[in-house]
Amino acid sequence: EPGLSLTFTCTANGCGHRSSHEFTRHAYERGIVLVTCPSCKNRHLIADHLGWFKETEGTSGGKLRTVEDLLRARGESVDRGRIDVESGVLEYYDD
Repeated sequence: EPGLSLTFTCTANGCGHRSSHEFTRHAYERGIVLVTCPSCKNRHLIADHLGWFKETEGTSGGKLRTVEDLLRARGESVDRGRIDVESGVLEYYDD
């Protein structure tokens, strides 16, 4: 199944650790994705299409389901791209 990758800087409690995480497109678009910061061990909600975390701060009662939705609602941008390891191609693009 096609995989997705996310690279982010943890902002929990001033951690500041930058890390990358991989998960399936299916989980991101139809399920739940949580990633754990390897430094501070804080868990970050990346996607919730099952409504398990609708009471979580910032999700607007479950209406904002992905990290992209949450960031856009806060006026922040999301950089999307593609990495092809075999050819060495790295692309960034706007939605």
